[in-house]
Amino acid sequence: MTSLKEIQLSFEDFAQADPLWAILTDSQKRGRRWTKEQFFATGELEISRIMEYLRSLGLSPLKTDAALDFGCGVGRLTGSLSQYFDKCCGVDISPTMIQLAKDFHGNNPRCSFWLNEVDDLRRFPDGYFGFIYTSITLQHIPVRYVQKYLLELVRVLKAGGIFVFQIPEREKRGVLRRVDSSLGLRNQVKRLMRLLTGNRLRALCVEMNCFPEKKIRELLLGQNVRIVDVKFTNSTERSFNGNIQFLEREPEGVLVSKQYCVVKMV
Repeated sequence: MTSLKEIQLSFEDFAQADPLWAILTDSQKRGRRWTKEQFFATGELEISRIMEYLRSLGLSPLKTDAALDFGCGVGRLTGSLSQYFDKCCGVDISPTMIQLAKDFHGNNPRCSFWLNEVDDLRRFPDGYFGFIYTSITLQHIPVRYVQKYLLELVRVLKAGGIFVFQIPEREKRGVLRRVDSSLGLRNQVKRLMRLLTGNRLRALCVEMNCFPEKKIRELLLGQNVRIVDVKFTNSTERSFNGNIQFLEREPEGVLVSKQYCVVKMV
């Protein structure tokens, strides 16, 4: 079984080789072709759409609340969240990503970034955040850790707070095709990373992990939260570039991605 340390080492390899492409794997941006301006503009677009989505549900996060960006990477979304919240925290398992986030956002007093190397969020007390967002992060974490993190994210959400998260629901293909594609993606990434770094790589954790909606509802049952809405998204497209779309039906691709909006009961 993949350990958190193995996951961390894999993300470190990505972060050191091509950190922005490791987050948004647009094939046209491979090889350090993301500019800082283009990359962070995708975060502004994504968060603005999330805020518009919340308004469509009749939800209005308080600007005075603290916000959490779980799996923040270099702070693509954290900085954008600071336009809507007075205090924004980003956490990530990669030391390199956290250092880059601090470098990129050093002049933004509303943002802080924390390395989180454990399967909980012990740094934060119960009910600390009024808004929590995580996207294209949980899908790369084994389900046994996802379960722990979801419960921890609910724990640190305050009463009346809003939690929006994305994770694949399922794969729409057979086991053999899934294995072939997974190996193909793994080999493709390894070749790219060798080209970029010239070094022998550790084993990379590039699998996409699915968590069915039924299991999520079972997990959150009794946690004093309400699932307000569930939407299909395009977040699991291989060349996802941050242009998040809410879909009326499940996507045409192999993976079915869902976004959940959860509110903690008062």
